[in-house]
Amino acid sequence: MSQSSQNRVFMNRFVVKKKISSGAFGVVFLVFDKQTNQDAALKLEKEDNEEMRSLEREVEILKQLNDAEGTPKLIWCGNESEFNIMVIQLLGRDLSYFFRQQKKFSLKCTIQIAYECVNILKNIHNKNVVHRDLKPENILMSKDNDAIYIVDFGISKIYCIQGEHMPFKSDKTFMGTPRYASVAAHLGHEISRKDDLESLFYVILYFLRGSLPWQNLPVSESERTKAVGEIKQNIDLNELCINQPHELVEILLYLKSLNFLDQPNYQYILQLLNQIAENNQFLLDGIYDWTEGLMKSTKKFSSLESKKSFEFNKIKELSPGNLMKSSSKLSQQIIWTVNDQQQHPQVAPSSQRHLLLPPDPNKKPGQRTDLRHLSNSSSNSNVGTFSSMKMKYLPSQIEIEKPTFFPNWNKTDRQQESQYQDIMDENNEDTPLSQKYNIAILNQAFEFYNKRFNKFQEIAN
Repeated sequence: MSQSSQNRVFMNRFVVKKKISSGAFGVVFLVFDKQTNQDAALKLEKEDNEEMRSLEREVEILKQLNDAEGTPKLIWCGNESEFNIMVIQLLGRDLSYFFRQQKKFSLKCTIQIAYECVNILKNIHNKNVVHRDLKPENILMSKDNDAIYIVDFGISKIYCIQGEHMPFKSDKTFMGTPRYASVAAHLGHEISRKDDLESLFYVILYFLRGSLPWQNLPVSESERTKAVGEIKQNIDLNELCINQPHELVEILLYLKSLNFLDQPNYQYILQLLNQIAENNQFLLDGIYDWTEGLMKSTKKFSSLESKKSFEFNKIKELSPGNLMKSSSKLSQQIIWTVNDQQQHPQVAPSSQRHLLLPPDPNKKPGQRTDLRHLSNSSSNSNVGTFSSMKMKYLPSQIEIEKPTFFPNWNKTDRQQESQYQDIMDENNEDTPLSQKYNIAILNQAFEFYNKRFNKFQEIAN
């Protein structure tokens, strides 16, 4: 069947890509929907399944649910050749997959699952549907692992039609999965809303304990359902919930006290689940055991980014002249300081005429200072003699890039020459002061970032 359907196109719309799973009632394929340009799940009913007609029932139930929150969206249904076809929203992995990896879920993760599933069952029941087969394989995550869905309504049932509840019956064939079925299902009773919730909390205990007391019984398959039912009826709930929050016992006691026609108090159950979270000091924040590692990595990365941002600000604070991030060029500016002692102005020697005048005190911020040379006509200037002046070379503009997670050191050591380079070279036959300063600044920056880089690597590892 899988080979004949490989690369097949159903209804000239759904292109089969691969088989996802197969069960007692059909096969599920991953398909590409040419109409929406999105992937979807196509369920194909097996040829020998005419008596159960589960696909037809599931389509009826999904139409009844009408895209209730926490249930898959029905995209298309119909038949082609000898096959009944249903196409639904594509979801992620089921909880049994994650459980096989984890072996046991944490309390926080499990209570989060319980809380979400109670709300979904409330939505399903409000649409007059009972699921009748709650198990880990029928609880799926979304593709993005940020939401839970309950799926597989092949044996579900509409329990209320036009306001009239279905009658109670006690001679029903067992329906569901023995490991998680309610006591009423084992007794052959008609399944109602309370039984969906009872099955759910058997699933929850399975996640917490890692196994249930009625697993791996030394009985034949024909006797298993009856044997499991007897243990469920007789087991003490405190023993079943040993080492688990006592609120789970209260929930199970409450569910067992309900009658067939009773509407469960979903809010009461949710309050008890919230109480478990409060008593154990965790939040129901939508993070599960299989997504926690990813969240921790994200938080760790954010923490590193915050720390690097703090270090970056420290660089700016501690840099000479309170450096500003503005361009990728390192420029030099000559700043003059005049001794407090006033000296008589005099003509600058010709050897000093190439020097710059001090910055104009009346210059507006951001205004460029023009280059001016001393001359014999500058006797009215407030410039002191050469011996009374001290030159300081401070960077006026420098770009310090915010460190990335793995800093890129592919930068040239040589920066663009200052616009005053020719002037300064005339007065420095050895090595220009600008070049000395450039080298010192670059060495200091390299040493600082090298230390930060090594520290970030240690944290990341």
